[in-house]
Amino acid sequence: MRLSPTSSKLAAAVAAALLALPAAAAPAAEDLLQSALAEPAIPYQGKVMVTQWYGKQTRAEEMRVHFAPPDNVRREFLTPDGTVARVSVSDGENEAVSRGGKVVVGDAVRSYEKVMTPQREREVLLSNYDLLVSTADKVAGRPVWLLTLKPKIEGKAWQSMALDQETKVVLRVKRYLPRRSFASQASFISFEPNKPQDEGLFHLGTATSAAVSAPSLTPDFMTLEQLAKETGRASRLPQALPGGFVFESADAFKAGASRVAHARYTDGLTVLSVFETERPVRLPKSGLMATDAGFPGALSASRAGKVLKLKAGDRHYTLMGDLSRELLADVARALK
Repeated sequence: MRLSPTSSKLAAAVAAALLALPAAAAPAAEDLLQSALAEPAIPYQGKVMVTQWYGKQTRAEEMRVHFAPPDNVRREFLTPDGTVARVSVSDGENEAVSRGGKVVVGDAVRSYEKVMTPQREREVLLSNYDLLVSTADKVAGRPVWLLTLKPKIEGKAWQSMALDQETKVVLRVKRYLPRRSFASQASFISFEPNKPQDEGLFHLGTATSAAVSAPSLTPDFMTLEQLAKETGRASRLPQALPGGFVFESADAFKAGASRVAHARYTDGLTVLSVFETERPVRLPKSGLMATDAGFPGALSASRAGKVLKLKAGDRHYTLMGDLSRELLADVARALK
């Protein structure tokens, strides 16, 4: 259809007016951070691609996600041909995982009160990271705001979060170490907001005989004083470590006949685990990394981050975290 001269002029005027409209102002960085940390207020469903880059290797997995406020979430992990390999559902208090016809049930991590309050964790994060806001390419076909958390200390991973401009749902999360070939990303490839979700999606039929309770998976969040009482051994673990890491919580469990004390440290974003054992931990030979003579221990690489083991007096420590070897070495020296 050919437009008349009058219609053409009108269309041009409308287009010019639209171009003259100011772009939506970017939200304040701390407001975006608050949106990213909060649970979404709307139901939605979609498909997510989870990708890990580990050296020269890449690993990818798809999953379908269903969410209903306030805390109901269902994740269906898919095989390459689209078959559901396993299903995880949670209501914020309880969690169940189904795989191969078996259902394992337990308490959701968020149902436990941590030692560190959310407000304190936020303060620690803001003291360790600069917040940068920008626009980015669309994610799942939707405009997003990009919130980047830039560490103030070298050797830590950067993290970027793409938030849907309309709903503030996080549509993409990426963690990476600059100039290193280790990164992870979870990104929606399809996203349907405000999609009502059937309540039946969030039940796995855990009352069946196939359901297995997993009390050993129940997390503990102890103080260092409670940890010493639980293990019967005075702890030498400090309240703070180099790199801006502060003690968050502790746990204790048995590995065979040996008792393990596990302390979690955080800089508000990155978690550093310190395991204290009576015997040295054997690192897999496949991941061992070459180190200089002055390095404080043996170092290995894994998909969960770097692992460093060392001995300090009569204690053996194993450190695990998504840090550079240089920063991990500084932490190890502080434990000597």
